[in-house]
Amino acid sequence: MLAQSEAEYLLEMSKKLVDNQTITFPQSGEYKGLDVISVDGKEKFIIDINRAGRISIAKCTYQKRYRKEEILLRLDISGPPHTNPNGETIVCPHLHIYKEGYSDRWAYQLPSDFSNSEDLISKLIEFLEYCKITNADGLPVQGVLEL
Repeated sequence: MLAQSEAEYLLEMSKKLVDNQTITFPQSGEYKGLDVISVDGKEKFIIDINRAGRISIAKCTYQKRYRKEEILLRLDISGPPHTNPNGETIVCPHLHIYKEGYSDRWAYQLPSDFSNSEDLISKLIEFLEYCKITNADGLPVQGVLEL
């Protein structure tokens, strides 16, 4: 488990996609992982694009993991409301942010960094930028899908 100060440091550091070539966006029921490193090359992350839901083609989750197991951020675009440990319910879309002692079990309304666009590709780019990934702007993505 990460200390809160370490998680905040990792969240705020500048990062870059290891391979910023064309990304093929996964189809419904598929998953894709993107390798990310800190700009100084010392820390490694993974961005997950998870389309595991087969019932709804709009189901999609993006998350940023550290050292493969620690989820720092998770953006749930569609799905059921989330109930936080304090009993507060947050509707989708919502953003989970790491909290010491709770991992990613706390969800928050989307910050103003995210648009109201229902385009999954736009949301991916916004999520990458929110993750402080410096080479996400203009990233070519194939397989555009509207919610």
